[in-house]
Amino acid sequence: MDGFGIAISSHCNLNCKGCDVYAPLAKKEFVTYDQFCKDMKKLKDLAPDRDFDTIFMGGEPLLNPELIPIMYKTDEFFPNGKRAILTNGLLLEKMEDDFWQAIKDIKVTFGITKYPININFKHIEKKAKEYGIKINYDVVKSDKIYDLNSRQVLNENSEKEDGFDWSKNILDLSGKQDWIEKRFTCPHRGIVTYVRGNLYYCYVHAYINAFIDYFKVNIPITKDDFIKISDAKSIEEIDEFISKPKPLCRFCKQCHNTCYGDEPIEWFFSEKKITEWT
Repeated sequence: MDGFGIAISSHCNLNCKGCDVYAPLAKKEFVTYDQFCKDMKKLKDLAPDRDFDTIFMGGEPLLNPELIPIMYKTDEFFPNGKRAILTNGLLLEKMEDDFWQAIKDIKVTFGITKYPININFKHIEKKAKEYGIKINYDVVKSDKIYDLNSRQVLNENSEKEDGFDWSKNILDLSGKQDWIEKRFTCPHRGIVTYVRGNLYYCYVHAYINAFIDYFKVNIPITKDDFIKISDAKSIEEIDEFISKPKPLCRFCKQCHNTCYGDEPIEWFFSEKKITEWT
């Protein structure tokens, strides 16, 4: 394992239709500083010579009130690792100088997804330039720009940028997918994700409890689907765990545009319907 995502917040302030991490369905939950420090110390003890790359992700990671101390602690544990924050950018205009200084100190890169909503990216870019912070954009293709509060179309997207078509994961509630085959075909494989003490094979597995709890579906999560950091005896045990697909993979019907024969989906706000994920 060279790095992992930190599911620092389960919920989000945008709530996209068919969200990859089920944020519209999630309860308000955070990774806490104390739990994080305990688990990262154990990882460091298991692998003292590894500087893991880390990605702070959500939900929306900027919602976590302990994000700054968690970032500083990550830098202390893994000083040579690369770090990034994946965000929708909604809160960046409101962040105080101590936040921007922390991003600069720890050399964190922003990965901002540009959704078709009205955000003042010029202000964000100006602030990032002031502190010497790098921004990478992923742009969601759309012909429209939406108002976040009313969910109404503000205007046509006359300055549409190149980007990616919106799409969704599709779950197979029957659990009849060939989970061994996922070792070769799943685009999520190897995207290890940390959530409150556990490591998961991918971020879909890490967040799927929100889907299960909201819709009351029978998708069993077994002891073979995650590894508890506090129980790990060696870093080799963790490496072995994340090298193979898991029983939960039976419920994932491949991902994104491959489900649709490359037919894109129009981005919109979630209505919390099960068909957004099935």
